Amino acid sequence: MKTRNLIVVLGILILTSSWLAADNRSYVWTYEYQTMNRGEAEIEHYTTFTSPTIDSLTGTVTTEHNVEIEVGMNDHFDFSVYQNFKQKPGESLEYSGYKLRARIRIGEKGLFLFDPLLYFEYKGKPDFSEHGLEGKLIAAKDFGAINVSLNPVVEMEYANEYWDTKIKLNAGVRYLIHPLLKAGIEFRTSESGSYFGPTISHGADRFWFAIGTLRNFGDVDDGKPEYMTRLILGLEL
Repeated sequence: MKTRNLIVVLGILILTSSWLAADNRSYVWTYEYQTMNRGEAEIEHYTTFTSPTIDSLTGTVTTEHNVEIEVGMNDHFDFSVYQNFKQKPGESLEYSGYKLRARIRIGEKGLFLFDPLLYFEYKGKPDFSEHGLEGKLIAAKDFGAINVSLNPVVEMEYANEYWDTKIKLNAGVRYLIHPLLKAGIEFRTSESGSYFGPTISHGADRFWFAIGTLRNFGDVDDGKPEYMTRLILGLEL
């Protein structure tokens, strides 16, 4: 019964979305080689659930909401503003700060061995007490219906008059099942833990969604998540 219901839901999603265009995000933690088209804009909403224990989620899940406005500035450059909110277990939803993000595509698709994109981000608090800087190199490649994306990350955070630098890696592999349906696996690793899990995306330019779940493999630092789920909704303005 559960398998039949899943097939029905997927069929309805594909059939009712035939009016959409032909592109959308494949991943929820990993970035691909793409920027917003010149003069176009999109609003995206991220919902992320994390828990320091996978065995018991009751009373342990933190929820984050990120609302993003993304604008294509030219054919290779887009800019985004995020407003961020967080709700810890048993507490009220609070405003947690803002982010400014820029992406720059290098060259055109297929020009290099991997298609490169530069990602820059600034994260701040309203009282300017904390600052964050993040840089990513997005290196992606399509092999027919298969996409491979690698995102080495350098992250710097400033708090209490001290800068902390972290090195991370996000990566994903996905398969194009249908022009409106993609499925894959994502990986994340840092000094505090390593994770992997499935991701699925559906839709295209005008409206799309992607959802992915990660869990740890190996040990994670105390207080760091063992479990993460993220849902992204995108709507073209």
